[in-house]
Amino acid sequence: MNNNGFLGLDISKGYADLYVINADKVPVEAAFRLYDVPDGHQRLEELVDKWLIGEKFDTLYCGVESTGGYENNWINHLQELSLNKPLKIARLNAKGVKSLSDAALKRTITDSVSAENIAMYLVDFRHKIQWIDDPHSFRKYTDGRRHNTFIRMLKKQRIQLSNQLEKLLYQEMSPILTYCRHGAPGWLLNLLLKYASVAAINKAGVKGLTKIKGITAEKAEAILNKTKESKHRTSEHISSVIKGTIKQILHLDEAIKEEKSKLIAVYADSEEVKLLTSISGLGNQSAVEILIEIENIHRFEDAKKLSAYFGLHPVFKQSGDGKWGNHMSKKGRSEIRAVLFMSSLTAIRYSDLFKNIYSNARAKGKNHFNAMGVVMHKLLRVIYGVLKNRVVFSCAVDAKNVANAELKQQEQREQRKVQKREQVQKLERYNKAELDQSPISKRHAKKRKVEQVT
Repeated sequence: MNNNGFLGLDISKGYADLYVINADKVPVEAAFRLYDVPDGHQRLEELVDKWLIGEKFDTLYCGVESTGGYENNWINHLQELSLNKPLKIARLNAKGVKSLSDAALKRTITDSVSAENIAMYLVDFRHKIQWIDDPHSFRKYTDGRRHNTFIRMLKKQRIQLSNQLEKLLYQEMSPILTYCRHGAPGWLLNLLLKYASVAAINKAGVKGLTKIKGITAEKAEAILNKTKESKHRTSEHISSVIKGTIKQILHLDEAIKEEKSKLIAVYADSEEVKLLTSISGLGNQSAVEILIEIENIHRFEDAKKLSAYFGLHPVFKQSGDGKWGNHMSKKGRSEIRAVLFMSSLTAIRYSDLFKNIYSNARAKGKNHFNAMGVVMHKLLRVIYGVLKNRVVFSCAVDAKNVANAELKQQEQREQRKVQKREQVQKLERYNKAELDQSPISKRHAKKRKVEQVT
């Protein structure tokens, strides 16, 4: 039997608490602290050698919880060590570790106890954890996710400024808001950047307004008709705020566009992106965002695991007489579901395959969003198949796979019927009382009668 060690690291800003145990959960090294500086990293390397040689560990498994980025320095250092030492590193979901701690009824949680909990979690769930197999590939995709996070931050800032601009216009130039029902268009931003008050717009007249790109003479007349009766009096202070807000919005638009181009350029030539863009609804931007989240498709045993990773899998709960019907779990990153949603909207517009899936779902009584969930799930299954088999998407191949899947599902349904009947018989094997003599609910009695018939 292999002799393995398990290192739990609880990361805080500037330092980490560490705890080492063996496969029998016997402490090898009591909790201690190292600081996130070169000396601390050097000391960790010395200790790793000590544990591997002194304890004769075949492999040292290292687990680090996600802490918003503070863990990256430690993960990167451990990855460098793993190039010539038998180390396995994993970034863990804190929820799983916490659940293990709660099950152990631990009432006091400190950094040292958290490190111990991580080490215990590694022992119990080593075979279910996704370990980092390729350090170089891992860094490539984590850096891409950090870049994409920066782009999302810029988008959030733009939304905040747009909301602020809308409030300013509502208070100072309310007639203009009729053009902002779907966000402020570019021509309006350029207009307000030059004429940031009702008085300035009226003074500019048709001749001044038509000099702005996107404003025709007819549109200029319409704008003046809306503003000429307005009694708003905008001060110099507020005009300056409006112009400053618009400048920031336009600056962010340029920054977002530039950063998107840089992100896409890094992955544009990769084979995976070219495969993904063969799927209707996926462009370069959405393909890159999906790829940097998936990293390596071989991390997932099947499409169901990938669906669960993105929170698209259905959730069903049954307890006693109660049943809670299927609905999307929505676990995992919400941003990637937003990408899949927008890609699915494009797919049902331009692809007969996805259009038919959407129409069939609506015909069965599903509302728009439930039907979109079906399309998103299908799109993700297609993505899985394309990346797994490394072939471009083909409707003919998909139709063949669907036909094979239907035959397989029919066989599985028949098997489930037999298994369910056997389970009921096994569950009720000691019951001799008749149903009408048992103090069970009407719903449960009805369920039992159906089970007896089938």
